[in-house]
Amino acid sequence: MKKFTLLGMATVLTCLSLSATAEIKPFEAVEYRQGIFKAFKWNFGPMADMVKGKTEFNAEEFNKRAERMVELGSMPWEAFLAGTYASGTGALPKIETEKDAYNKKIESFEKAIANLATAAKTNDMKNIGPAFGQAGRTCKSCHDQFRD
Repeated sequence: MKKFTLLGMATVLTCLSLSATAEIKPFEAVEYRQGIFKAFKWNFGPMADMVKGKTEFNAEEFNKRAERMVELGSMPWEAFLAGTYASGTGALPKIETEKDAYNKKIESFEKAIANLATAAKTNDMKNIGPAFGQAGRTCKSCHDQFRD
């Protein structure tokens, strides 16, 4: 019985290690990062409506969405791989050649959404509005330079 258990565990570990080292196909990387960007929009959009006064401010909802943005904020960047800038994506290949500038944009975005989440906890639009604006500007700044 012990031999079967060990054999089963070895088989599972072998399968896991093979799947972990499997090469990621370009379309998979694009789908992954686009999915995360859709989640950005899903959360950022309702916050924008609250900041602009299009919908009533709901502190609990805003805080939940701001925290989600922090969680999501570090996820898509790993999927900007060589060979993933073909049709179906607006990402420009210069992401690879201007890596330092691109990484600075990512750092600015991550800092801005962390600041937004902190501001959201105050439940005060005087703090939230400017933090939200800065987060939006970091998105636009990256799009302006690295997106078609």
